Amino acid sequence: MLRTSAPARRVAIPKPAWAAVSPFPSGLLVPPHSAETTQLIILCLMVFSGAFVVIDVAYNAMSLLAIGVFALLGLRLDRRNIPLILFLVVFNLAGLAALQPYLEVDEAREFMLGTCFVGTTAIFFALSINQNALQRLTAIKWGLILGALAASIIGIIGWLDIAGLGTAFTMYEGRVSGTFRDPNVLGSFLVLPALYLIHDFLRDSSGRFIRLMIAMPVLLALFLTQSRGSWAALVIGMLVLAAMMFITTRQDAMRARLTLLTLLFFVVIALSLAALLSMENVSQIIQDRFVLQKDYDSGPSGRFGNQLRALPELLKLPFGYGPNRHSYYFPENPHNTYMMAFSSYGWVGGLTFLAFIACTVVVAWRNALTRTPFQSHAVVMFAGLVPHLVQNFQIDTDRWRHLFLIYGLCWGLAAISNRWLDEYRVYAHRAYQRAMAWRTASPPDEPLRA
Repeated sequence: MLRTSAPARRVAIPKPAWAAVSPFPSGLLVPPHSAETTQLIILCLMVFSGAFVVIDVAYNAMSLLAIGVFALLGLRLDRRNIPLILFLVVFNLAGLAALQPYLEVDEAREFMLGTCFVGTTAIFFALSINQNALQRLTAIKWGLILGALAASIIGIIGWLDIAGLGTAFTMYEGRVSGTFRDPNVLGSFLVLPALYLIHDFLRDSSGRFIRLMIAMPVLLALFLTQSRGSWAALVIGMLVLAAMMFITTRQDAMRARLTLLTLLFFVVIALSLAALLSMENVSQIIQDRFVLQKDYDSGPSGRFGNQLRALPELLKLPFGYGPNRHSYYFPENPHNTYMMAFSSYGWVGGLTFLAFIACTVVVAWRNALTRTPFQSHAVVMFAGLVPHLVQNFQIDTDRWRHLFLIYGLCWGLAAISNRWLDEYRVYAHRAYQRAMAWRTASPPDEPLRA
């Protein structure tokens, strides 16, 4: 009788001591304490409330709540956050110095108060991602997307004049403003959430239908704002996003899919535009808005003419005209953020702002090209930053909440990306040393060779 041999018993090979050590146990990727869920909800609600500009108190209250809660539970300051803080502190101090002759003017005081506030939120967003970065970035992303969806739906309701709400949520003869006081600001606010949705649609095959359903009202509301600057910002942002995704991906299949989906996306946009042009009222809107220079832009007393006339005067005024006082000398504000910096904050503020923008572009570009767990967010932020910097030439963005969110996250991503790389190198080096020490102490048995 044949006896079957018993199955060989597996012998557990003990792992060396160095293998039990994680190569990267960084606090960047783990919740700092048990209250993290509460912080994520508050952070998401803060960003979400930024979509309701007509109710200023909502964003102000949520910002103060978020800053207070994060400060009480531990808000980490990294030495790499210091350049952002210095830039914004110097910029605001320059504005406060320019404010001194006009302290009794309510508009000037409120203007500087708003500037200090958005600067504080930018610093907060940079510091907030120093811990549990991925989850907090995700909370910020979905706060943006949900806020954009709410503002878009409300704006579309106003455009359709449902329940007589047209006058409440539209301005300037039917341009959608939604929960904002200006259609141009609403359109620009929707660019970053739209880029996030497009990025996730191109990158991840799961959930594409849901993202498409969210993107449709957002893109429609952006179109209905009839904002030439916002239309251009979306196109520039999509081109930058597609280029950066093509450059940073490591997979040829992803590049092919990205190229195909990008082409398909532009085909859909072209067909949608053709369908809209077939509607007489929409066609008139497009023909009216697709003009590089309107009547109020050209001429010696137009927007660009006033900018040229203001330049030689500002060169003679170290403190500019004073905060938000450009309209006292010309029919309106300059509609150029770079000139507004010199006009409202003086020479020191203007030069600081130019240096800040140049450095922000550099750090955002480096973030987008650096291989880290945060690279996808860095790519979207860079794609959202570039069109806003172009818009700075044709509109005053110096106190836009969502733009200072972009500024803060660009610098915050630079800090955590460099920290992640430094810690990874340290832990990888220690793991290598432990491995070499283990091999030296317990060399493997090898057959002797003649």
